[in-house]
Amino acid sequence: MFTPVSLRGIIKREFLLKKMTKKIFETIIIILISSVLIFGLVKIVAAPLNEFVGYLRFEKIEQNNTSLAVSKDRSIEFIFGGDVMLSRQVNSRMVKYEDYTWPFIKIADFLRSADLSIINLESPFVLANDYFVPTGSFMFKADPKALEGLVLAGIDLVSLANNHTLNQGRKGLNENFEILKEKGIKYIGAGRDDFEAYQTEVFEIDNKKFAFLAYAYPNDNSVAKEDSAGIATMDIDRMVKDVSRLKEEGNIVIVNMHAGIEYVTEPNWQQEDFAHAAIEAGAEAVIGHHPHWPQIIEIYQDKPIIYSLGNLVFDQMWSLETRQGLLAKMFWRDGWDKIEIVPIKIYDYGQPEIISDEEERGKILERIGLPKNGVIKIDK
Repeated sequence: MFTPVSLRGIIKREFLLKKMTKKIFETIIIILISSVLIFGLVKIVAAPLNEFVGYLRFEKIEQNNTSLAVSKDRSIEFIFGGDVMLSRQVNSRMVKYEDYTWPFIKIADFLRSADLSIINLESPFVLANDYFVPTGSFMFKADPKALEGLVLAGIDLVSLANNHTLNQGRKGLNENFEILKEKGIKYIGAGRDDFEAYQTEVFEIDNKKFAFLAYAYPNDNSVAKEDSAGIATMDIDRMVKDVSRLKEEGNIVIVNMHAGIEYVTEPNWQQEDFAHAAIEAGAEAVIGHHPHWPQIIEIYQDKPIIYSLGNLVFDQMWSLETRQGLLAKMFWRDGWDKIEIVPIKIYDYGQPEIISDEEERGKILERIGLPKNGVIKIDK
């Protein structure tokens, strides 16, 4: 039973509790109203400041983009390889090992390291029931499965201006075009007619346009005509017009040349005349193949002419020189910065490796008149 004193105490506590609750509630309301007012005021006052901060942020982004562009002011890297033939014994090995990337496995990482990698393709890809080609035959045909190797190695462009492109006739050449296109590999030096055969491929890298052309020595029925597929032949007058036009359009022009005497180290007059004319017309480099041996490198009017890179993937195991080839890694920065010549050696009828033995590397480079480190510096 409550006493009067204890009852008064309970009433008093309830009164104080109600008073405190009311105070807390009023305080919360004041805080909320104040917050809304302060937020609105800050937003009104800070609007110009936000615009200024936003402007600074935009400027920073723009500066970063400029910085990115500046960081792109680097050497653009190209790798050029020599003759690639994926038929005959090379095909037999791919079938035997059940691996159509086999020819490129040991050089794929190196080739992929460049912005662009370019080779001379000597065996047309065609659709056939049988891809066997006996040793000694020069009528090459390649299984489209072998494109896996080119894709693995990051090959961007192939030259088709050579004496084996029409080994499977014009039907085979047209099939070759379609098969390459399906894999996104571009080609130069051949086409469905005369006009297309002489067309260029242009690659834009870091706001610079690089235009590639390709020509070969044959002057027979393999040359493209107005109404028939074929290759681009080494007509100097026509090449000079092509190079001059592309140069005037703001392109950096690189010419591929398939010519020369097989199995020699020195270029012949045809190679020299054609390459010199290309440089005089405005080409920044001439890259050669066909002799199946590495040949000398000439700096002509401060521009490089690589007369022959030799073999890259081939089954010519019968001599040391045909087993040895070159990869040319070229660095462009408003002109050629430098060129690194990397010797390779072919094993087991079709699988190249970069030569690690310093003595062997040195002998190959010495044979073509280069320093042992294989580096060529070009004065701009």
